[in-house]
Amino acid sequence: MSRKVLGSIILAVLLAALIAAPGITAEKQEISIGAFMPLTGDFASYGARGRVAIEKAEADIAKFTSEANLPITIKFLYEDSETKANVTLEKIKAMAAQGVKVAVGLLDSSDIRLAMGYANANKIAIISSFSTVADLGIADDYIFRPIPHDDMEGVALAELIKTMGFSHVALLVRKDPCDLSIASSFVKEYEARGGKILERVDFAGGTKEFSGELSSLERAVKPAVEEFGVDKVAVISLTWEDLAIILSQAQARKSPLLDLTWTGGDAVAQSTVILRDAGEAAAKVSVISPMYSAPKSSKREELLAYAKDKIGETLDIYSLVAYDCAWLAALSAICTQSGDGEAIKDALPHVAANYYGASGWTDLDELGDRKALNVEFFAVDEVDGELAWVKVSEYDAATGGLSEAPSK
Repeated sequence: MSRKVLGSIILAVLLAALIAAPGITAEKQEISIGAFMPLTGDFASYGARGRVAIEKAEADIAKFTSEANLPITIKFLYEDSETKANVTLEKIKAMAAQGVKVAVGLLDSSDIRLAMGYANANKIAIISSFSTVADLGIADDYIFRPIPHDDMEGVALAELIKTMGFSHVALLVRKDPCDLSIASSFVKEYEARGGKILERVDFAGGTKEFSGELSSLERAVKPAVEEFGVDKVAVISLTWEDLAIILSQAQARKSPLLDLTWTGGDAVAQSTVILRDAGEAAAKVSVISPMYSAPKSSKREELLAYAKDKIGETLDIYSLVAYDCAWLAALSAICTQSGDGEAIKDALPHVAANYYGASGWTDLDELGDRKALNVEFFAVDEVDGELAWVKVSEYDAATGGLSEAPSK
């Protein structure tokens, strides 16, 4: 009997037992779960979408527990991480002091790196939709990430750039764990495909003035453009939404870099900040950006429609996965009849192996991280007179191929 089938039977039996015995306790047990997202700071636009997704999950979970007459209710406690790892850790500690030993949401890799020691020592289960750095995957710890490692995005980006015919590239990389990881993966894969790296310029988070970085890139690409033309040279930018500042400053100085095609990282794909603050420049260079994709399903479409009606935006993969993180935590708590972190840690892999959510199957590997998702590519373009993110290609994780290559 397969693990997935066995897990399904165990999960079904546990839920059936709860449904069949609603009088296990005189009063319904309330289990609290921390819900973290960056509502302020650099990732505020992602946090806003993530909150809508988790709020929808909370409502759906409440409907489930009520209609199934379960002896448990789930309450989510919302916290703004402020895009600051130290703030996230302090708020996790504050929740733990109140007995909350489960946290979900958009905790990024900096959050996880700082909080994981405390979480493991104090048996706090953390389920993140926003942390993708590969080296944070550790077997038998309290951290679960139902989103794949970002190394695959570097592989997909290298395949896209070579398929589009770019033989030379210059990199602009923000020095944060995710972008550094994607950059490392991209360089390895791109050079293996015969591509040439002209220059790599790294910058610190919080930088506001980019004249030095832009000058370095301009000098690096000029000889290649003169020899091979703009159709053979691209700029690989791996940044946060500070890319809007970079593009605006490039436009102000009439930089020749804006004659080239640019790519972005997963932190800018579908970003409303890029459209609002640097839309014209972004459309000129395309900013072709990767993001993991969820397979089409009625669950996904229902959630997307809800968010579109609620906030007028299309949810990104991190928000879709955040919805599933909330369900994984809730189902684990229901199965164990507990909000205890250790109990959740033991149950969650079995629940994840048998749960199909808004982002598809959530089966985890031995490190507690999601096994695979395809990668979609989005570019900024004009649609019906307005700038928008438009899907231009998709990388199939199973075959290693692209659905199509976007035009230059």
